[in-house]
Formats: sequence, structure tokens, C-alpha cells
Amino acid sequence: MGAEIGAVAAEAAAEADGRRERVTGDETFQGGFVCLSPAGAGDMGPIVCESQINPVLPAFHFSLAWHLDPQNRDRVIDSISIRQKGKAAPFQVISDTGSSAIQEIDNNGFEMIDVDFDGYLDMRLIAQIAAGPNVLYRNWLWSKDEMRFVENAALDEIVSPDFDPETQEILSRWRSSAAEGGVDVYTWDGATPVLIHREADRYDGPARCTRTFFDRIGGELRKTGEGTCT
Repeated sequence: MGAEIGAVAAEAAAEADGRRERVTGDETFQGGFVCLSPAGAGDMGPIVCESQINPVLPAFHFSLAWHLDPQNRDRVIDSISIRQKGKAAPFQVISDTGSSAIQEIDNNGFEMIDVDFDGYLDMRLIAQIAAGPNVLYRNWLWSKDEMRFVENAALDEIVSPDFDPETQEILSRWRSSAAEGGVDVYTWDGATPVLIHREADRYDGPARCTRTFFDRIGGELRKTGEGTCT
């Protein structure tokens, strides 16, 4: 049984390595962003951010129009207007942002980060804050061909994603209930994040926890092992 699981795991690792080789990221460019929020509680002006997403492109200005939800007083982002620094007219306006967050979260979690490891910064906002630890984001990836930011619905479905430029993997730490949680690992297959590994912890009482391992083999996720949680 152990030899069979080892062989299955080795096959999964080889498949993951093959995907990783097809990704051509550039981690030399760090980039970054700065944001200026409205001055006070009564200021309903836009949130203004600036970022240079790649050394070969000019800096971009992002203007986030927003309003407060009349019921829960969360900040709702209505639209994002994006223009080149020094230009008056925007080259892109995103009207369906789907972002709502409590006011204590700066700029609704606006970030410029290279989520697909191609050397260009991408944009994300918090979509919503759930009651548990899971956080969903709205993501727009920079397209070199279209010269604009393009929504990625598949990435939007991944909870609490962390992006590792060294392994070129996405880590998602999730919890489905008080008794079950885990971590998922994704890699990019073209423009689609693909789940390649899962470790799911199941608690049966305070002293017993079982960890089940899954790996992507032959295009589907298969159980490859089981043990105690560490």
C-alpha cells in the first residue's frame, strides 16, 4: 500500500513539475502601489491609488468611486477608473467590481500584486468578508495583448489566496466548518488556476485529527495518503 501511494504521489509531482515549467514568470520586478484615501468621515471623494505594474509601462492611476451601504455601512466600490499618469482620460473603466468591505479595511483591500507570475502586477479587491476565516477577492489580471486588466472568475473562487513567486504556486488556506479545514495548492495552466494538491484536516473531538492528502493525477484529484495532523 505504501509503495502504491508513493508511486501515485511521484506521478502527481511529475505532473505538477510539467505545469510549472510552462510558466514563464519574472520575479525581478517587485513593483508596488500607494493609495490616498478620503480625508475624513464626511469626504465621499474617490480613493486614488498609483502603481507602476511593469518597468516598460508608465505608472497608472486608479480612481475608486464608492458609497456606504445604508444598512450595514460597509464601503461598496462602485467603479474603478484607470488612466496613465499624465493622461486625463481613462483607458479602462471597471463598473462591476463586486467589492464590499467594512470601513476599517483600507481601500477595500486594494492591492497590486503579480498573481500569475508573468512580471506584470495585477489588481485585486476584497469581494466580501465572511463570518469565518475565508476571504474572497475580485481579481483583474493585466493582459499584455489587450493592454488592459481582465477579470479572472476562476481565481475569484479561490479563498484567501497567497501567491508564491518562487514556486509559482497559489496557496489557499480554507475552513469549511469548525471541524474541517485545510490547504489547497494551485498552479497556472494558461489563464486558469488548476488545483494540484490538497491537505484536508478533519477533527473528531479535541484529541483526534485526521489529515487526508489529495493530488491531481490524470486530470482529476485523487486521494494519495492519510495520516494524523501535525
